[in-house]
Amino acid sequence: MTFTIYSLLQVLIIFQGFLLAIFLFFQKKGKRISHQLLGTILILLAWQMLGIFLGDLNIGRRFFESINCLYGFLYGPLFFLYTQSVTKKNFSLQKNNALHFIPFLLSVIGIIVTNGYFCRPSIYIAYVASILIYILLSFFRIRRYQRVVKNNYSRSEMMRLDWLFWAFILFCFIVGADIFSFAFFMLDIPDAFLDILVFILILAFINTLYFKGLQQAAIFTGFTDDDAHLSDELGQVRKSVALDQEEKHLIELLEKYMLEQHPYRDPNLNIAQLSEAIHISKRKLSELINTHYQQNFVNFINSYRIEEAKHRLLHPEDEKETILEVMYAVGFNSKSSFNTIFKKKTGMTPSQYKGRGSNGKGE
Repeated sequence: MTFTIYSLLQVLIIFQGFLLAIFLFFQKKGKRISHQLLGTILILLAWQMLGIFLGDLNIGRRFFESINCLYGFLYGPLFFLYTQSVTKKNFSLQKNNALHFIPFLLSVIGIIVTNGYFCRPSIYIAYVASILIYILLSFFRIRRYQRVVKNNYSRSEMMRLDWLFWAFILFCFIVGADIFSFAFFMLDIPDAFLDILVFILILAFINTLYFKGLQQAAIFTGFTDDDAHLSDELGQVRKSVALDQEEKHLIELLEKYMLEQHPYRDPNLNIAQLSEAIHISKRKLSELINTHYQQNFVNFINSYRIEEAKHRLLHPEDEKETILEVMYAVGFNSKSSFNTIFKKKTGMTPSQYKGRGSNGKGE
């Protein structure tokens, strides 16, 4: 057999897909259910590619072509369930999740009844629509996740699910290229370039899901139903409400605690911990932060972190203290988050700001 770029890409997808899936199933760090769902997606991609590879060798071509439309009814639900598992704490598969796979089961029955002639163009259109609908639902889930995190947690990097958003965009490109490939096939037009493009996109998709998926599992386990409920309630709170005497007292209590106890130095601080420490209900604390400071929780906490960082950069107690040490001391765990937020609030990078002190231009 002579290997071409086409076949080499197929072999690479098969090998990498199965290898990374096996690793995920035995991965102990992070959320096990997320790893299992992600591993299942990778196995599905690798298996579909194996069918194409063997079919090109005239090995089981009739069988693999007869089941080719089944994959589309699996990808969508698996993407959606994986997104839920990443964004929700204590996520577990429930019996009602099986409803997502009814189109797949109906397709299996259709293949059996028609003796393998079920996967026709109309079914192809149906499974493309299924994938796109589930990806759209996953987008909405990601956006809600980011909104909930902003209102409950202080680690900015927890909100970084853009990689999953772009992974789904990438898969949409794969589906789009596959549609063109299918159209060219129906019109009997050569489409070798499109097939190679699809394979390259699949490789990029596999690696994005795998490496970024593992990273996200190490950062955050997801939000709770209580977190989501609180965030939804905050969306209904009016932003310009005059404070009464009790609320003014609570604001004074909050600011005193922040300045004296420095709770923001804990990189994992969440609103539940802060509300417990100052004996204010979580809902009331959230309302105060949103109405009085016009900020969500993560921005509120980061404003204190940046203020202390500014002071330490201009007036260090130890001249040898590095910017990285300042970053960790004030409660940041991510250099990229620190640099981004610092520049947003000051208009300068931490190193540029520190230079003001060394040039005798401190505050």
